[in-house]
Amino acid sequence: MPNHVHLVVELPEGAPSLAKTLQLLKGYSSRLANQLLGRSGSFWQAESYDHVVRVGELERIIHYVLENPVKAGLVDDWEKWPYSYLAQ
Repeated sequence: MPNHVHLVVELPEGAPSLAKTLQLLKGYSSRLANQLLGRSGSFWQAESYDHVVRVGELERIIHYVLENPVKAGLVDDWEKWPYSYLAQ
């Protein structure tokens, strides 16, 4: 998506907390994005939405994430969105 990111991840045993993982990911990606854009300062908005996926929800959530660019009118099929990644 051009203005936000969706992630569905499973953190391995012993990994940092989800909050710490997001902090690291946002810090790293904002530094790279700012370098590419030739700018500095805040890149990501301060808020994020996260939750634990309940039993039986995973397929629905993955479908929602994959279909998001279609819903936004960016492509007519999720497989045409070049920025999606689905590990199976």
